[in-house]
Amino acid sequence: MKKSIDLFILFLLLFTAGDIVGQSRKELEKQRMQIIKDIEKTSKALENTKKNKEKNLTQLKALEQQVGSRKKLINNLQSEVKLNEKLITQNESRIETLRRKHMELKSQYNNILRKSYLNKISNSKWSYLLSSANLNNLVIRWRYIHQFDQYTTQKLEEIQTISGEIKIKNEEILKTKEDNLNTLQETSKNMVILEKEQKDKDAIVKKLSKEEEKLKISLKKRERERENLNAAIEKIIVAALAKARDKEKGDVAVVKKKEIDNSGFSKNQGALNWPVSKGKITGRFGTHAHPTIKNIQISNNGVDFTLPSGDAVECVFDGEVVGVTNIPGFKNMVIIRHGSYYSVYSKLDQVNISKGQKIKMGQKIGNILAGEDGNAELHFELWKDKSKLDPQKWFNK
Repeated sequence: MKKSIDLFILFLLLFTAGDIVGQSRKELEKQRMQIIKDIEKTSKALENTKKNKEKNLTQLKALEQQVGSRKKLINNLQSEVKLNEKLITQNESRIETLRRKHMELKSQYNNILRKSYLNKISNSKWSYLLSSANLNNLVIRWRYIHQFDQYTTQKLEEIQTISGEIKIKNEEILKTKEDNLNTLQETSKNMVILEKEQKDKDAIVKKLSKEEEKLKISLKKRERERENLNAAIEKIIVAALAKARDKEKGDVAVVKKKEIDNSGFSKNQGALNWPVSKGKITGRFGTHAHPTIKNIQISNNGVDFTLPSGDAVECVFDGEVVGVTNIPGFKNMVIIRHGSYYSVYSKLDQVNISKGQKIKMGQKIGNILAGEDGNAELHFELWKDKSKLDPQKWFNK
């Protein structure tokens, strides 16, 4: 009985260990699928930029993201290989344990049969019973035969169960080895692709390094354009604030001010949808080091989205259009007021709304077409009165 309990515990431990490993594999597969999706997105962005003869900073950023994602994918695949190798080792160890148990049970079973033969139980149970000296002896022999039958049946079932388990574990090892071979082939393929992507990235960096002076001039131009955009935004916001103050007089003004401040926008931090349905963030908020030029800092008052040409730009929250204007370097710009908050959408090619118009969340603002580099880009900013905010902290992740 004790051995049966030990065997049950052994099976329980083996199956539990298998579940833990299986769970880890599911997590790795989930991570890999997400990484592959990221690679597919940046691959589309790269295809768009390759249509243009001149590789530029946008393509470099996309390639850097692609190389980073590819490295993550390779690490993920290598982790799966290690996990598979661990699983194979565990299964081989289990098989060895099961085989030892199998041999032990067979030995026990053979001993039982041998004893039954010597006691003449297996040959003729009835003869064994009828040869009893008295009724009491007959009852004892009957119980003994019954226990003997139960025990031999139990041992036989245990032997068959372990034989089946060994077969299953052998099949699992074969399947895992096959999976490992496929994973190694996929890893090798991605290593080749990574090497090419790295060479492409290095080639762009080398080219951009040679054109450093031109880039510095371009950056200065962009900085002036950014300052012009900043000034235009502040001008429109100041005008909107002044207009709001003119309307706020007496007791009615207090009520209106509360209505403006309580537009509900502030409660949606971390819950706002992106202004585009597709695309990827390629420029982040704040001041960052230039990717190729040393000692050069790039400032960004918002975030930049790279997206398919012609895609629609949508309003992130209910509000009122307080500004529609054209800014050199940023094309058409739209500013929407949400109480004391303002969302800014620039680099629009087409605008479908006008100043003073009420607008709903998700409503189309305009479209963006591909630029000279083959990419469509939206510049998005978020302000609270005259203070700039990091939009990524407000988006729904």
